[in-house]
Amino acid sequence: MSTAEPPRPSGGDDDIDAEFARLTQGLDLGGEAEDAAEESAPFTVEDIIVGGDDEEPAIAVVATSVASAKALAGAIRLGREARTDGADIPAGARVHDTGMGAIAVGALQEDAAHELAAVTSTALQRNGVVLFWRKGDRMTATRYKAGERGDDVSPAIVMGAMDEVVEQLMLGSADVATLGEGYDPAVLTRDEALAWIAKGRKGR
Repeated sequence: MSTAEPPRPSGGDDDIDAEFARLTQGLDLGGEAEDAAEESAPFTVEDIIVGGDDEEPAIAVVATSVASAKALAGAIRLGREARTDGADIPAGARVHDTGMGAIAVGALQEDAAHELAAVTSTALQRNGVVLFWRKGDRMTATRYKAGERGDDVSPAIVMGAMDEVVEQLMLGSADVATLGEGYDPAVLTRDEALAWIAKGRKGR
């Protein structure tokens, strides 16, 4: 003999949360609460939406006019050293060659993407860079120069001046894995960075 379910609420965000709490009652959703306040706090639909936001895949591409990926990797390493605000090279960032200038690429969330662009442009004082960033259906393009954030621009307008691989990455027809291993600027020593920059100036 089954027990009748309690009536289900309807209408409004509060009712949706109440229904979600009813359906998950008795389930272990992450262990015991550390205190009575946490134990009594309801687990809502909003908690899942907010908590999962950073898990959505994202990609960042910093497009430059530097001819050599090795030279750009060396410059980014020195750019980190020149920063006075603690900005660092995000984990997972790699540098790759393209037919129209080296790019720094990573599967980075928005804050990390802008940090990579700031560090990169710090090293390239005379040459600006463009940060392309995409997450889901949202795509942005932002200019950086001398370590400072500039204007946001239309990705469609500036993308036409870049190598086609930038467009492929932004539209999802290529991903970071298809580019190969690339160069990790974070692991370079200062001497290696200087040597890579000097070699890049002499041509690839």
